[in-house]
Amino acid sequence: MKNWTLKGVVTIIACIALMEVVTSMVWMFVQAILDPTVDDKVVFDIVGPAFQTVVGGFIGLITGIHVGKSDESQ
Repeated sequence: MKNWTLKGVVTIIACIALMEVVTSMVWMFVQAILDPTVDDKVVFDIVGPAFQTVVGGFIGLITGIHVGKSDESQ
């Protein structure tokens, strides 16, 4: 724990944020599916692309940090 780097801290924060976003979106999907008054197709049409964008962005951030880390070690 003494050797925390900026990249390590940013990676941990990004992972925690990704976990929170994915958990809240999945919870919203479950609520929408279980509610008979909500049209499921509309919910998936609206939130599906946002979900993919958020997850893709965070994965790109985490991957970019680790690719950059391996480039610096050479």
